[in-house]
Amino acid sequence: MRWGRILTTSFAVVLVVGACTGGPKAPPVAPSPEASGPRTGGGSVSLSSLSGRIAFDNHDDVWIINADGTDLRRLTHSPWPEFDPSLSPGGRFIAYRSEPRGQPEVWVMKADGSGQHRLTRDGGFPAWSPDGSMIAYAPGGGASGRSGIAVMNADGSGQRRLPRTDWGEYPSWSPDGKRIAFNSNLSGGPLMDIVDVDGSRVVDLSGVGEGGQVAWSPDGRSILFASRRDHPDNYRDIYVLRPDGSGVRRLTRGGGETPAWSPDGRYIVFSAPAGLGVMRADGSGVTPLPVEGVGEASFPAWR
Repeated sequence: MRWGRILTTSFAVVLVVGACTGGPKAPPVAPSPEASGPRTGGGSVSLSSLSGRIAFDNHDDVWIINADGTDLRRLTHSPWPEFDPSLSPGGRFIAYRSEPRGQPEVWVMKADGSGQHRLTRDGGFPAWSPDGSMIAYAPGGGASGRSGIAVMNADGSGQRRLPRTDWGEYPSWSPDGKRIAFNSNLSGGPLMDIVDVDGSRVVDLSGVGEGGQVAWSPDGRSILFASRRDHPDNYRDIYVLRPDGSGVRRLTRGGGETPAWSPDGRYIVFSAPAGLGVMRADGSGVTPLPVEGVGEASFPAWR
């Protein structure tokens, strides 16, 4: 099953803990106790009440659906893999990962699938800045295979790799556009960090323990992540913590990966074993999105 080991990238590598960071460490947090799990009250989420659009992939192509579950459409049709979409803040454009030569590249298109073109020949995991002027991504590092976090202008110019982000993936911007959360493949599993966009500081969240696939909340107070910490198998669940590494809470118990916030921060969409799920920000009301026939759905982005 591909879902349980989601998208090991062509540049994901393991190295010794702490090699990429020198900033302050977060306080250690124990594995999530049962008491910190999702609340069950409130019933299912009413999809008809949700607004916006959700882009996602099925490991082969990029798709889009209204958040209320209507108007499911396939946007890419290339013979090579195209996935990992990121909707721009205004919802007009989608940056995504394409592999026409077998290596990750960052491409962009309009939200209707037109105007597809390459931004960089080396990179994946694109993420738009809050104002839409820049894109964070993870270049693969060429022959070295050493990925990292980089930023570029929305047109692909001004590419700049951020220091002390070696082996970094899954960048997610703070809502003020000043910091980027990401995970590094360290010590056999992903560990989380936060880097200032100007490269001046890296906050080491390795004390939190294993976790990755981060998503910063619209209000800036929380970061979602996926982790195997409470699983004896290869599956993950969704958790949340504060940007200082405190307050870790488990939100799902039936499996979950690649979480993303709704624009208002009230809901979370994520990859579930049976497709895409939506839940409230406290983990209650897990409700499936109707994406039947697509296959394994992943990397949702909600605008």
